[in-house]
Amino acid sequence: MRRLASLGMAIAVAVTPVAVVTTTATPAHAYCLTQISRWKYASYTLHSRKSIPTSWNASVKSAMRQWSGIKGSGLKYYGPQVRSNAANPAFQIEKINFANAGIPDYPGITLGVEKSKGSRHSTAAVELNSRFTWNTSGAMSQSKRKTDVWTVAVHEMGHASGLSHTGACGAMTKAEKASVMNVTWTKKRYPNSDDKAGIAKLY
Repeated sequence: MRRLASLGMAIAVAVTPVAVVTTTATPAHAYCLTQISRWKYASYTLHSRKSIPTSWNASVKSAMRQWSGIKGSGLKYYGPQVRSNAANPAFQIEKINFANAGIPDYPGITLGVEKSKGSRHSTAAVELNSRFTWNTSGAMSQSKRKTDVWTVAVHEMGHASGLSHTGACGAMTKAEKASVMNVTWTKKRYPNSDDKAGIAKLY
């Protein structure tokens, strides 16, 4: 709990209901960078904690790789270090009980990335809520509290990388609606052109 509190809670949750807003007047790449800071550096190793089941390893690794080496970007991710017990790693993913930690009841959240003027974060923690039913098959159901590891992890790692929810900047473009950063209860595993343009802008 002390470590979670020290990271601070960003507005970076995974899968919550969002109203779809239509527009025709915004640019093709209207990625949103307003609420989340970018990494201080451009190279980090992901530490996958012991709470992450080994059956999730491929999904976690695949989610991480989606943000590494994007054309026009210098951002690189390494690892993950599986079942890591490293003290205070800069970048980690773990599964915890959100109720016990005092975190709102979402499938996932990224801590340590809330933006303040001129800020860059040097740590980020992707937290996955143990109170949801997780799978690696891509199944998503809000009513059944069923979530896909890869879908939620890639979204949260997008926050760790510096992207906000697309709707946080106002009306969404078609590209933003399809973005992994647009929170919906659907399987979305691969960053689209909008997501990638945002990362290229940041790094």
